[in-house]
Amino acid sequence: MTARRNEPKDTLGSFARRVVRRNLRHFSKEEKAVLRDKDPEPLHQMRVGMRRMRAAIETFGFVIRLPNEANDRTISKISRRLGGVRDLDVLLAKLSELEGLDEAVLRALHQQRDEQFAGLRDTLRGRRYETLQNSLREWIKCPAYRTAAELPLRPALPDLLLPLGCRLFLHAGWDAESGEILHDLRKRVKAIRYQAEFFADHYGPELQAWIAELKTIQDELGGLQDRVVLRETVGEVWPSLAQVLQAEEEAFAAWWPPVRDRYRDPAFRQSVREMLARPR
Repeated sequence: MTARRNEPKDTLGSFARRVVRRNLRHFSKEEKAVLRDKDPEPLHQMRVGMRRMRAAIETFGFVIRLPNEANDRTISKISRRLGGVRDLDVLLAKLSELEGLDEAVLRALHQQRDEQFAGLRDTLRGRRYETLQNSLREWIKCPAYRTAAELPLRPALPDLLLPLGCRLFLHAGWDAESGEILHDLRKRVKAIRYQAEFFADHYGPELQAWIAELKTIQDELGGLQDRVVLRETVGEVWPSLAQVLQAEEEAFAAWWPPVRDRYRDPAFRQSVREMLARPR
């Protein structure tokens, strides 16, 4: 999701306002479909919209003054509600493709999903979510800025993006083969991908390609975490599931080392830094 390219006299403040407005629309438009609960995709999109809004707040916190009600903690709580249902949707979809399922396990998961959705429904109909939306809408109508909002956008782009790349490269997950540290790396990759997407229209195809690469890494590391959750949730794994998990684990074991080596390579890291330093 990107904002428009530079307008005449575009500033950090005007650009940040457009990003906030776009992400508010992203998650707000899915609300009714989520509450109808007929299709899992609107819930997924609403969750993504919430995550992008958190990324926007992190990226432009030095530029904008959002209302107290529109803070990262509030958005995080709502996002976790969405995530609890979404994770169960993904889990149930995966299990439904297998043979020899334990019906008792499935019933328990469906019941857990119903309980999670009831909590989500209450959240989306509650005061906190309504206040969040209203405060963001009012801010968009009459935005409050910090001093940095007056800076021209284009010269500031390397200053915004280069630290993101450095934070990614310094993450300890690039030296790991398994474990919780890779789950944390996935969260870092995801956040940086969202932040980079805000500025993609101001760079060439190289940044678009890097964003696509980050998406692949995010998905693969997400699959690793999904397998951990599956084993913890299901307990004793039946044969059809064991075969799927083994195949996925073997595929990840073959895919990960060259990716890890690429992101540890000083030459590759320097190429990314040079790209981020040259907006078009």
